[in-house]
Parts: sequence; C-alpha cells; structure tokens
Amino acid sequence: MTKAHFIFDKEKNQYRCIGNWSILDLGALSLETIVTGAPIAQQISIDGKELSQFDSAGALTLIDCINQLKKQNNQVTLINFNTQQNDLLAIIEEHQEALSYTPPPPVKHGVVYQLGVETVYKLNQISGLIVLVGDLCDKLFRAATQWRRFQIASIFSNINSTGLRALPIVGLLSFLIGIVLAYQMGLQLETYGANVFIAYLSGMAVFREFGPLITAIIVAGRTSSAFTAQLGSMKINEEIDALYTMGLSPTELLVVPKVIGLLIAFPLLIFWADLFGILGALLMSKHMLGIGYIEFLSRIQDSVGLKQLMLGMYKAPAFAILIALVGCFQGFRVESNADSVGSQTTKSVVQALFLIIITDAVYSIIYSWKGL
Repeated sequence: MTKAHFIFDKEKNQYRCIGNWSILDLGALSLETIVTGAPIAQQISIDGKELSQFDSAGALTLIDCINQLKKQNNQVTLINFNTQQNDLLAIIEEHQEALSYTPPPPVKHGVVYQLGVETVYKLNQISGLIVLVGDLCDKLFRAATQWRRFQIASIFSNINSTGLRALPIVGLLSFLIGIVLAYQMGLQLETYGANVFIAYLSGMAVFREFGPLITAIIVAGRTSSAFTAQLGSMKINEEIDALYTMGLSPTELLVVPKVIGLLIAFPLLIFWADLFGILGALLMSKHMLGIGYIEFLSRIQDSVGLKQLMLGMYKAPAFAILIALVGCFQGFRVESNADSVGSQTTKSVVQALFLIIITDAVYSIIYSWKGL
C-alpha cells in the first residue's frame, strides 16, 4: 500500500497512519473526510507504526489532522513514531505560525483614489517629458555652435530606417486610401451628376488630412515603437548607464540624431503619401467616373493647387517631433525586465497616436480661424 491513509479504529479509539505520507502520495487524503465522524471529547491515540514514508508534507498534514481533532475537544497522543518522525513533527510545530500565515487581501480603493493615482502618474510623465524637451533643446543649441557634435552618421542611419524603409508601406496604404476615398465620394457625386468635382475633393482630402495623418500613424506604429525598444534594450543592458559613466549625454548621442533624422524624413514621407494617394484617386476616377488623367490632374492643379499641399506639409515638423520624443521618452522609462520593454513600447505607440490626433485637430482649428 503506497497511498497515504488515515483510518480510525473504533475499538481501540485510535487512528492508524498507513502508507507513504509523502508529498507525492498525499492526494488521496481529504481533511474534511478525516474529521467527519471523529469522536468528541475523548482520549485518542495516533499510531505511526505502519508508516512507510514520512516527509515534511506528511508531517504538516498530520499536524492539521491533530489540530482538527483538538478543536473537537479530543486529547491526542502519538504512539509508535520513531525519533526522526517525532523530530520532524516538532520542527513543523515550531514553525506552525509561519506555515499557517495567509497574506492579507489586497486593499480595495475607490474610484476617486484610482483617479488621483492616475493623475499623479500622468503629471510625472508630463514632467519627465518636459525635462527631456529641455535637455534636447540645450543639446541642439550647443551643437549649433559646434557642428562636429552632430552625429552625422547616426542622422543618416535614422533617415534610412525611418524614411527610406517606410516608403513601401506608406505608398501602399496611401494608394489604397486614395482608391477608397475616390470610390466613396464618386458614388455620391455620380448620383448628382457632379463627377468633375472628384478631383477637388480627392485632392483636398489627401493633401490636407489623409496624407499627413496616414503617414503619421504609420510612422508612429513602426518608428516610435522602434525607438522605445532600442533605448529600452540599451537601458536593460546598462549601456545608458555606461554613457553616463563616461561623461557622455544619452540625449545628445541617441535622441538628437533620431529627432533630426525624423524631421528630415517626415516631409518627404508626406509628399510620397500625397503622390500615391492622388494616384489611387486618379485610377479610380478614370475607372468609375470616366474622368481622364489629364483632366483630373489639371483640375487638381487649378482647384487645389500647391497651397493645400503645403498646408499638409506644415504638420510634418510637429508630427515628427512628437513621435521621436514620445518614443525616446518611453525608452528611457524602461525598467530592468523584458515585460517593461513590451509595456513601454505599447504606451509609446498609443501615446504617439493620441498626440497626433490632438495635434491634427489643433491644426484644423488654426486653419479654420485663418480661413485656410
């Protein structure tokens, strides 16, 4: 018999411990079953003669049984336990208080408390971002007087990674957006016989809103997260601390090239997106509304013009700075574990998208006030 058993002998008023009372064989024992039908206010003995194995888990289980029997006012004595088993039971009894410790339940806070905690957290984030912006401005002003402090190679590397490598996805999505816009607007214009206005509407939508916004969303998803993951990995590997130890500024070496590279690449990406967005609208207008290519382009030139294109391009610096700063800021906030890299990368993308939408709304309000 290998499994643990705890059998009550009514004639002898005695419990018998039988089998292997070890951690692997205690599964068959149930404390509720053991104490069910147990005598009350009697002298009970527990016989350990038939024990084949007895470890700390078995000793703890036996002590639990004894405590349950004592709760029913029984007097319990142990018989036929060897010295090693008695010593093990004594050790468990000495540490019974620690073994029976249960952690307190988590404190539940109200909505007001949670709102306050979240507010303090956001204020700390804003404070840290302001410090990063100030440090960035300081390093840019210093580098303006000493051109060798600009990391030219790093700037071109960031232009390649954030700009050139983003061209295919930006072009593809902008092309599809142009097709969808022309299709949806063409359905309505065809109903009223106003097919010729498709060029004006497509140009205004792509140049002023969809070109810059789609580009910003794509760049925020791929570039802001990349900045956070890169700086976060460097922080985990203590490379950021190594820069401080050598007396170098991580802002100057890591943040400035990213900001400048994205500032250079972002207007070009917006122009690229505008080009493919108009191309998609052009093809759909020809296929759906029968408007020729030359007529479509000439109407864009006459009714939309360079002014609307530039109104979209003016958003590029703000979007680029926001994406770069948020990505770098969240990268510096990464802690020394892999989970932190993932959570901060997620926060980087979400916050960048949130700020992009807010900034785009601000531009729209300003353009509306100025009648543009």
